[in-house]
Amino acid sequence: MNVSKEFKIGLLAVVSITILYFGFNFLKGINLFKDTIKYYALYQNIDGLTNSNPVVINGLSVGRVSTIQILQDKDNLISVEIDIDSKIRLKHGTIARLVNTDFLGSKAIELMLSDSTDQYYQDGDTLKSEIDAGITEFLKQSAGPVADNIGTTITRINLILESFSGNSQKINNTLANIEDITANMSSNLPTMENKIYVLLDNLNKNSEQLAALLIDLKPILTNVAQLTDSLKTLELSKTLEKTHIMLDNISANMDSLRDGHGTMGKLMNDDSLYIYMSNTARDMDRLLVDFQENPQRYVQVSVFGKKDKSEKKKKKNKE
Repeated sequence: MNVSKEFKIGLLAVVSITILYFGFNFLKGINLFKDTIKYYALYQNIDGLTNSNPVVINGLSVGRVSTIQILQDKDNLISVEIDIDSKIRLKHGTIARLVNTDFLGSKAIELMLSDSTDQYYQDGDTLKSEIDAGITEFLKQSAGPVADNIGTTITRINLILESFSGNSQKINNTLANIEDITANMSSNLPTMENKIYVLLDNLNKNSEQLAALLIDLKPILTNVAQLTDSLKTLELSKTLEKTHIMLDNISANMDSLRDGHGTMGKLMNDDSLYIYMSNTARDMDRLLVDFQENPQRYVQVSVFGKKDKSEKKKKKNKE
């Protein structure tokens, strides 16, 4: 079968165009052999977002921006169509946030997933949208307060300079006084230096004499220390010796008392004295009782002493 040159050229052109198409889409990040789901998001301003910009979840690219168009019948909102891998399902409440990916202003759509419900978006649904402020917006917002602070600072500096200009004469007088003081100090400096040298010389001499005196005193202090140590040792040893003797005497006396030696030992160990004293006390008690009951047995009172005696004698003779 003969194939014409025209057919070969046409076939080569079709293959080339097909390869070019797939290669161009591959470079744009489009995988024509992968199933995707389309979602939409509406923005007031896309700030340079273009087709084929990535769609990411936690930094991972999961899709791309496929179409961007303006909706004039809806207050000129920008509709952004995104293609996402069909294996990824988005729950209700997921936010499509327009963010910057670098300092140069490259754009991407970051999907902020939601776990607040079990319902999922379907193919063709519109997601909630949000625009990240980014560094530029942050700088814009911060520029105003910074400019206000700079203006306030400049105003305060002007006030300070104005106060300086009004008090320039006082400042000049103060500087003149400072110059006079420095001049006086310069003129008196040689005299002060001589006095300082004399003072230092006297201090050196006194320190040398003090050092010599300390050298002479060192043996004396050593002897005094030895003497005091000896006295302390002697007194302590004598005190300890006396204490030992006293303790020995006390111990010997206690042993003597315990063994019944001596008067105190007998009193502590022999109960005969206790019994004797007890009997004596009992007899004394009986005697006092009898004396109280019969005092005439022990005491006789007579007005006429001789008559009583003669009567007693007569009684005795009769008996």
